[in-house]
Amino acid sequence: MRIISNLFNFCLSLLFFILNFAPYSYALGNVDWVLLKENNDGKEWLDKGSIKLLPNGELSVLTKFFKNSTNSNDDGTLSLYVMRINCEEKKFKDISINGIRQFNTKWQTSNNDELIDIVIENSCSEFING
Repeated sequence: MRIISNLFNFCLSLLFFILNFAPYSYALGNVDWVLLKENNDGKEWLDKGSIKLLPNGELSVLTKFFKNSTNSNDDGTLSLYVMRINCEEKKFKDISINGIRQFNTKWQTSNNDELIDIVIENSCSEFING
């Protein structure tokens, strides 16, 4: 019984590991990072090769954000996001953060965050002009 339990836990862990890194496996071969904006908060990049139109009319994009250090002991943090964007309403939601799926995310506006605004603007214009 213990062997079956260990085997089940191993398979479950392996499945979680594979599914957890699925967005990165596609992006690794097609990365086209473009630095969109840098301000006091940090830097925002967009992977232009990741922009995909979904069947419901939304866009899916891969972005990375480097948050500037708030103190001298910190080097800052780099985070990867898979975002869904609704171009008509200028809203977004984070589907994945650093490879971890975000469940039950809600649509939100940028709240005048210029880095998020530039991601939405560039993603939507890239798709329209694409």
